[in-house]
Amino acid sequence: MSTAKLVAACAVSAVALSACGTSAKPVAGSVTGKSPNAGHARLDDPRSIHLPCLQAHHLPITLFGQTGIQIGQPPSGPTITFVPTPGAAQNYQITDQAEKAEVIGGALLQPNQGSDAELQVIEDCLAQGVKG
Repeated sequence: MSTAKLVAACAVSAVALSACGTSAKPVAGSVTGKSPNAGHARLDDPRSIHLPCLQAHHLPITLFGQTGIQIGQPPSGPTITFVPTPGAAQNYQITDQAEKAEVIGGALLQPNQGSDAELQVIEDCLAQGVKG
């Protein structure tokens, strides 16, 4: 194959490949997906890790807010609130923003009038996946 034919073949291939795709590009910052949540981050629910264990022990669970779990009836039942990090949980405890709360990873466990057996189950479930 001569050089001229090779150059011509490459030029035709380049033109053909450049025609692939669309010429309309999305505007910077626009959302192109069809999902109603397209372009938005989805936060993991910190409760989802511990709920299967709590449910397996047949504890009466009520979810509240975006990060809370009520065990039994308030105000006597234990309450669990999740904060972003274990350090944040310790800060809440140290600064008396979570009075009498036990820190287990990023969870603050308010025992209220929960029984020792119930609290032991809750502590064991919250400890799953906690490092260190």
